[in-house]
Amino acid sequence: MHPRPLLRALALAFLVAAPVLAQSTRRVVVTGGTAPSAAPATGGSATGGGLPTPQPGPTTVAPGPGISREELTPEQKAAMKEVDRMRAEKARIDAELALADAKRTEELAPLNAEASKLIAERALRLAKANAEAAALEDERAKLERQAGLEAARSAARLTERNNKIRELEAEAKQLQLESANTVARLSNEIARYQKEDEARKVASKAKPKYLKDPLVDGTLYISDRRIAFNGAVTEPLADYVCQRINFYNNQSAEFPIFIVVDNSPGGSVAAGYQIQKAMAASKSPVYVVVKGFAASMTAVIATLAERSFCYPNTIILHHQVSNTMRGNMTVLKEQIEFTNRWFERLGTPVAKKMGLTLPDFVKQMYANDSTGDWQAFGEKAKELKWVDNVVERIEETAILDLLPPAQTTTVTVRPPQSEISGVTAKVDDKGRPYFELPALSNPFDAWWIYDPQGLFRAR
Repeated sequence: MHPRPLLRALALAFLVAAPVLAQSTRRVVVTGGTAPSAAPATGGSATGGGLPTPQPGPTTVAPGPGISREELTPEQKAAMKEVDRMRAEKARIDAELALADAKRTEELAPLNAEASKLIAERALRLAKANAEAAALEDERAKLERQAGLEAARSAARLTERNNKIRELEAEAKQLQLESANTVARLSNEIARYQKEDEARKVASKAKPKYLKDPLVDGTLYISDRRIAFNGAVTEPLADYVCQRINFYNNQSAEFPIFIVVDNSPGGSVAAGYQIQKAMAASKSPVYVVVKGFAASMTAVIATLAERSFCYPNTIILHHQVSNTMRGNMTVLKEQIEFTNRWFERLGTPVAKKMGLTLPDFVKQMYANDSTGDWQAFGEKAKELKWVDNVVERIEETAILDLLPPAQTTTVTVRPPQSEISGVTAKVDDKGRPYFELPALSNPFDAWWIYDPQGLFRAR
């Protein structure tokens, strides 16, 4: 048991026995068979608290006569017995505490020695650390001094270089001024030469011929009211042609407008129909001139023009509508039926001009060529009423210079095909060239184009 709970138990027992002992105020003498003898008032150990201690002789408690142990009441005897037991227990506890204290002192001795050793080692390490820190501080101060010296040297070199750069910049500005003067002088000379060369390329005494009837003695005179029409018929080409028809109408409605076809295999039926309607709505007459070749949709435009012209060796070709269709059987059938309605609407006026019905026109196509591609030179095309006039000479009276086209609304030269129609030249993975047609934005459109060699491919 721990010593502190034992001490608390002893103190509690003393408090219980104290009232019993206090009942007698007279001297108590406990005899053990001999004469009573005096005892000191405070007997026992130093920690007895003034309680009576049994002695070999009689015990006396003053004042009053002594009382033997036999005269004590049972409660007093029990209290005395408990006090004796508690004194013996206290003596045992004191001995155990002294022994425990000695053992604890013995156990703590190695720990105290180890603690002293650790304190000494810590002091030693702290001294070493302070010494190293002092050495590092000295090294840092040395490096700072070196860095400051190097910075001063670098600043001096930088200043020297900046001065050199300013000198070079001043020299460069001087050279630029001299070069600018030289370039300006050379530019003036070049401009003077260019103007002289341009003057030699301009037909200053010639002017476009504006004739209400442009066919004079077998010669066709084309003015600057001219629209270039080449390559596949596409929506961009239709926009280009229709815009210029409207412009020339607003400029003047007195003289004809010329659509000049060098070579065109046909193309989009919707775009071709748009061109036809613009020609029909024009206040000025719109004449179509075919110099080289016109097929499919372009041949329809030439045939249905108010007036058309061609050379004797010009080739005009009519055939049925063809299309690059794909899909299931139902889709193919629907596309064929819709394309056939396009052919009825655009082919019927051509057949009517020839004095035929559309079925007879188709029969004549295959009667003249097994593929249905009915082509004819200029004279035969005139007999078939595909063109109105065959001419030997065509004069382009609007070609008055050889200079690049100016940024004006009047077209003087033919722009590149791709800039107008949107058709681009490409090469496939086998190295074969072909022309890529732009996509048909009109979902009900179809290609009416002559392409036996497969040069035109839909995107």
